[in-house]
Amino acid sequence: MQINVNASLIDFAPWKNNITVRARLRSDPRQEMFYEDNGRVTTYGEFMKRAGQYAYVLAYKYKIEKGDRVMARVSKTVDTVALYIACLQIGAVYIPVNTAYTEKEAAHYIKDATPTLLVSCATDIDFKFKDRLIVVDENQLSDDTNSAKEMTDIENVRFTDPASICYTSGTTGLPKGAVLTHGGLSTNAEQIVKAWGFTNKDRNLHCLPFYHVHGMYMSLHSSLFSHSALIWRKKFEVEDAIEHMKNATVMMGVPTYFSRLLSSPHFEKPVFSNMRVFISGSAPLSVATIDAFEKKTGHVILERYGMTEAQVMSTNPLHGERIPGTVGPALADIKIRIGEGDGIEIQSQSLFAGYWNNPEKTKSEFTADGWFKTGDCGTIDEKGYLRIAGRSKDLIISGGLNVYPKEIEDAIDPLPNVKESAVIASPHPDFGEAVVAIVVLKERKKKFNEKDFEKNIREILKENLAHYKIPKRVIVVEELPRNWMTKVMKNVLRDQYKNLFDSK
Repeated sequence: MQINVNASLIDFAPWKNNITVRARLRSDPRQEMFYEDNGRVTTYGEFMKRAGQYAYVLAYKYKIEKGDRVMARVSKTVDTVALYIACLQIGAVYIPVNTAYTEKEAAHYIKDATPTLLVSCATDIDFKFKDRLIVVDENQLSDDTNSAKEMTDIENVRFTDPASICYTSGTTGLPKGAVLTHGGLSTNAEQIVKAWGFTNKDRNLHCLPFYHVHGMYMSLHSSLFSHSALIWRKKFEVEDAIEHMKNATVMMGVPTYFSRLLSSPHFEKPVFSNMRVFISGSAPLSVATIDAFEKKTGHVILERYGMTEAQVMSTNPLHGERIPGTVGPALADIKIRIGEGDGIEIQSQSLFAGYWNNPEKTKSEFTADGWFKTGDCGTIDEKGYLRIAGRSKDLIISGGLNVYPKEIEDAIDPLPNVKESAVIASPHPDFGEAVVAIVVLKERKKKFNEKDFEKNIREILKENLAHYKIPKRVIVVEELPRNWMTKVMKNVLRDQYKNLFDSK
């Protein structure tokens, strides 16, 4: 394999576009990078040597070249990060895949992305694909690198060259591969490091999955581009997070993480006394959770807005007013506007390059004048703060009037004994669609009467909401269906309750 540019010439040249160069990962080899189980600490120098060994094996044993796609269905380890950085170093395209995906789901990604190499934590799904790609077990690959040389060369790439393909969650239709570029990932990382005040003194409690943009790019890159440390946890567990939070200064998570922390009797002041900021994303954060968290900790959770195709687009300020129910103003390099049907549209250098092998879908997601349609609805206030009303596909049109589910959910969630809610549309013979609230209780008392509860909820909501927004039905359930990123699957609820108002 021929590498174009030597690392010794460009490692400190920030105008080069390779992410590993833009992040200046070799600038301080003694800086602590990962805190793992059993007290193990990995420095930036040790990590870059490991990534260099992975790069050597990828390039010389498996003949991976610039533009080749490497699919990773792997567990969350420091070696997984080394594999990712190695792909960037040699210009290969990294494709993360959820380890929980079934054989059928994995088959879609392999058929669509046509990777050269699949690194997997399990080989039970691989055999039918061995004639079209190389398959290697992650442990075998790790063993291969132990005795490998360290590659220090770095591939020179353009701003628009692909670095990763991340597949959308696919709640409607098959998942689509969003092509993220070296320049887009680097630009967004530099923006959020500045916006969230990251320095090399930070310790980032990383409990997020490493096959999703939140954990891979938003959280990991914040640390890499600021040369700070990560407290590297395999997954989020309440008591584990509480134990390691004592040594952290930053934590990023999804809303469920914060509500679950609040439920623990061990989540007390000594746990979060060193924390400077909690950051939430990937799903809407309820105002009730924000208020309860502030009351408990004194911290207002910093909510931001992002998605696979654009990474972080807006954020409440680190210093300044954080308004519950909003996701703050746009980042410095982002332009946001409200388009047709209250749809949120953006322009950004961090925007994806399109959907992999799907030019028609890519074209349909942009306006005639080149703005990307996020698929979310919202409003922008006089301060420039963005408020998300919900996904456009979740919009309810009842009697010809638009109803945004999040407004109703924000009114229900703070009510006594309500743990959380999801508002959906159900077909209605008179209104076209009716507003339906699905509610989870904190506790169900022995004498609980669902009809009385429904009546009380409706009466309370009438004090603050227009009549057409009041749910026609309030249904109590034990839990809401969620995907692997803890987002509520409203498509499942809509299907489950599609016959509520059928004429009898």
